[in-house]
Amino acid sequence: MIAIFEGKGARWQGEIEGQPITASDILQGGLDPISIFIMPGGRDRPYHLALKGDANAQLRTFVEQGGTYLGICAGAYYGCATVDFERGHPLEVYESRELCFFKGSAVGPVYGKGIFDYRSEKGARLAKIGTEVGTFDVYYKGGCTFEGDLSHVKILARYLDLPNQPPAIIECKVGKGKAILSGVHIEKQPALMPYVLELCRQSDESEDEKLSVPHQDRCL
Repeated sequence: MIAIFEGKGARWQGEIEGQPITASDILQGGLDPISIFIMPGGRDRPYHLALKGDANAQLRTFVEQGGTYLGICAGAYYGCATVDFERGHPLEVYESRELCFFKGSAVGPVYGKGIFDYRSEKGARLAKIGTEVGTFDVYYKGGCTFEGDLSHVKILARYLDLPNQPPAIIECKVGKGKAILSGVHIEKQPALMPYVLELCRQSDESEDEKLSVPHQDRCL
């Protein structure tokens, strides 16, 4: 079953159907029947205010025990140890986060800072990304790339139209589960979303993947 986070700051406009889930639902065991949790685009800071503490801990445990976290745009920022958004500009968010599926930083917007506006399409564009199944033009607005130790993550897509082609989508192993973090709006690209959902559903049966991540490896 797919669940899509619903709360202040969240904006989901994809065609994939899922069960809405709130912070209150998570605290009341709402993750139990879920296999894929989608954290959509929108604003990361309200996510943090709603989920910090127990709800984040339950979400982290859900993934460690075999679930999949799919973070899109703001949801990708939220899944990293550090949010580095619009640094040096009025909309700056430079803060740590608890889930820490990727222990590095989500840094953006990748196509230039000081342009993005929440209330308009300023900063929006089509990003050209390359994956193992082809090249796609995907809606982008304010999304990130991923900086830090990438040796333990799988790069699923790169920004082909940026210098050095930085990562656009990554997959992080987390205990028995995984987190897939996307700086682009894959839900708006019908040719790409099924591929990503299939990756979400795939399981790795290696012994390493069966072991839970020790507490000291978390950023909580």
